[in-house]
Amino acid sequence: MKKTIATIAIIGAATGASADFLSDLSISGTFDFETEYVYRASKLADQSFQPSVEFGYPVLGGDLYAGVWTNQPITPATTAITVGGIPVGTARAGIGNEIDFYAGYAYPVTDIFTVDLGATYYWYPESAGAGAINHTTEVYFGVSADVLLSPAVYFYYDFDLKQTLVELSIGYSLDLGEYLGAEGLSIDTGAYFGLLNTGDTSGGSATNFILNPPVAGLTAPVDNSNGYTYGGVTGDLVYAFSENVSGSIGVRWSINNDGDSGTLAGNGPANFFGSASQVWFGSTLGFSY
Repeated sequence: MKKTIATIAIIGAATGASADFLSDLSISGTFDFETEYVYRASKLADQSFQPSVEFGYPVLGGDLYAGVWTNQPITPATTAITVGGIPVGTARAGIGNEIDFYAGYAYPVTDIFTVDLGATYYWYPESAGAGAINHTTEVYFGVSADVLLSPAVYFYYDFDLKQTLVELSIGYSLDLGEYLGAEGLSIDTGAYFGLLNTGDTSGGSATNFILNPPVAGLTAPVDNSNGYTYGGVTGDLVYAFSENVSGSIGVRWSINNDGDSGTLAGNGPANFFGSASQVWFGSTLGFSY
């Protein structure tokens, strides 16, 4: 009987602990559609779906989080490659499918400032061939402020690309319910500015991995280091269907000062597959619990 009571007590305690854990666990996700996939002002793909999911759990006064974000192009973009006016093949515009795994810890050091530390593993399943970079690992550290315009500054370093990045951002949400009587409707805006520098990842050898199919004798520069500044703005009309579900539609614009040489993420310069200035549209369906 004593053993039975003890067993029941253990099961009850475990059940209670499990219930407490689940009640503190948060989950959020989005299903996005973008007319272009533009990352740090560089176009990497055309029309794409971008589903994501993130889990969070409170730890030591902060929030531990981990998630997965993906980009799934509907139709991979390509561009013609010519040598002396003669077509020699095509180059894929960007990296095709992308799957990012990330984890981090955010801690409010004061009522205003929050620090954020984490890492992201970028995986490009379709990137292949000699010299191709199909995965990279990046760490980041950021500070954000809970004041007007929600300013934030983040520092990034990618070990595989030897890439450093500093990005500043601001954002503002205008509640239209106060002015139009439309409860749950808002306009969310944002702006960002970044400075990126990528080291030479060629290892001293020329590569030919952006061509599809590869062309004998046609190789990329030995020194594929690059750097540029960029910026952009976003604007979304957001509607909260409920406390946990929302949707949005909006427009984005970005610009960079990169040229037509150098390399970004092992896939050519930021402007190789598109203009230095991009305008595109996007929509999101999101949930959080």
